[in-house]
Amino acid sequence: MEKLFTYTAQLCRTVQLSCALALLYSFCLLFISPIVGAAESTVILGAASGWSMVEERSQIEELSGVRPHRVLALSSSWTGTENSGAAAAGSNGNNRVNDDILALYAAFRNFPAQESAVDLSISFDEGSPGRFTDSKGNYRVSVTNSVQSVTERWARYGRGAALFTGENRNNGAPVTISPTSTALFAPGRSVRDFSLEFWFFPNTMETGEQIISWNAADNQRIVCEAARNRLRWTFQGFFASPDNLRVPLRSEGGIEAIRQQRLSITLESRTVLVPRSWSHHLIRYNANTGLLEYLINGRLENSAYTTRSGREGGDVYTPLINRDGAFILGNRFSGMLDEFRIYNRAIAAPGHTALVQTDRTALHLPELEKFPRSGGRIETRTIDLGQPDSSVVRIEASGGLLSPASTGRMAVRNTYTGRGNFRFADASAVQFFIRAGNERFRMDQNPWQAIIPGQAIPASVQGRYVQIAAAFYPSGDSSTSPYLEELRIIYNKNEPPHPPSLVTARSLDGAVELSWRRSPDENVSGYLVYYGTSSGVYFGQGTQNSPIDAGNRTSLRIEGLRNGTLYFFAVVAYSGSGPNLNPSNIHKGHFSQEVNARPLRTN
Repeated sequence: MEKLFTYTAQLCRTVQLSCALALLYSFCLLFISPIVGAAESTVILGAASGWSMVEERSQIEELSGVRPHRVLALSSSWTGTENSGAAAAGSNGNNRVNDDILALYAAFRNFPAQESAVDLSISFDEGSPGRFTDSKGNYRVSVTNSVQSVTERWARYGRGAALFTGENRNNGAPVTISPTSTALFAPGRSVRDFSLEFWFFPNTMETGEQIISWNAADNQRIVCEAARNRLRWTFQGFFASPDNLRVPLRSEGGIEAIRQQRLSITLESRTVLVPRSWSHHLIRYNANTGLLEYLINGRLENSAYTTRSGREGGDVYTPLINRDGAFILGNRFSGMLDEFRIYNRAIAAPGHTALVQTDRTALHLPELEKFPRSGGRIETRTIDLGQPDSSVVRIEASGGLLSPASTGRMAVRNTYTGRGNFRFADASAVQFFIRAGNERFRMDQNPWQAIIPGQAIPASVQGRYVQIAAAFYPSGDSSTSPYLEELRIIYNKNEPPHPPSLVTARSLDGAVELSWRRSPDENVSGYLVYYGTSSGVYFGQGTQNSPIDAGNRTSLRIEGLRNGTLYFFAVVAYSGSGPNLNPSNIHKGHFSQEVNARPLRTN
């Protein structure tokens, strides 16, 4: 008897445990399952994943060497027009209206119709010193192994610059530029207007460093050299008297007679140049007036008239090119040069022969900016999140700021990881936008919404497809650019509803009655009943064709079936507005366990 009581007690405990487990399973099914299905998912752009998902780019380029992986930053290879960036979402990028002639200079320099004004153009963007070339083909370029090439991270404009070490190995000139017969500086050429410009980055500004020089027969020279932290231009035997432009170079009286028929002019900058910083230098000459001007960063530094009196008026002496001439770049110079150009006229807007600056003040020149003031923009392709009405929780972005460091390099500063508003102290910034929808080919109908990395995104941003855009803006002086290293899209995939359970089918005369237990998902809007005469093939037709919308009910009677025919049934839960209201907005789950029944006559 005692053993019987013991066995009975153990049996009761077993039954109690089974009941408890059953209740726990029901609780998990009802309350925990929907939460598990809402786990966050992530789409990663940038970093090790690369930027292939970024489909549209305006004034944006990928840079290497800033971080372990390539980053996105503003491009310095921009056209110089204010509408080139069109950074803001929906921006039309209208041109800035500015009638000042110096502002028009930028439009002239980049205007395709005026390309013939360029006589020489060396961009140093080729990536290797041995490949440096004049894109106009008027000059031959030779480079010694003392010259190096730097990437866009250090360049002032475009994808590269020339780095000079201050060494002249084997007494060879670092860069030699020799004119051909088509060049403006071809031997014997009588030159009218001309301009010469370049970007300059000195390492030390030691006196005697020669940045640019022209050396020709009979001691004709143009020298740009450092002197007391300034640049000094010397034009020796370069400007010839109008009465003697056709005098042979070996005329009676020799070199001394030739010198008497030529002028020598010196122009020195008033500005003290700071080492390890970029500056723009422009020499321009107007043969109508004889005005020779030197500008640094758009500011007039010095000028002279090529007349015998040295003042405006009188006979104008103009350039006459001697034989055996060549340009030398970087002789004993330590630093960088970029974008060396020669023009066959004084750089001016169309309709002007020279730039005349009446107030002699420094003005804003678009082409002097490293990055476009209007910024740049990226836009990802349409990214498929897998399920309709998926919700984007937030985006996370990491990046920082590219700015000139004390060494002249493009330094990495203010790096963000995970969160950040991407607003920097120098006014550079990145603004992010998002749009989402359930139809891939109608994404343009969805408006962009501004968002901040790390902050919650409005619940209205839902859909199977999503796009991200980002507008990059440079610093106030357009010398620094923000960069984007990685972009993460954190979202909740709208998982389909769990199927209903305990589906049963009861045979009737010409009908079948189905019943089921509700899906544990709280967002279920209704159920679809599928049926057919083959297992897994649900194309049944009758009084009601498959599938049948049962609404939010848990049972359905299907009429008009053939007695004696075996039918197979499955039930699907759905969320959304329902198939009879708006089929494109429903979100269907998986099929329930299949059941079958054969309608039979009862009498």
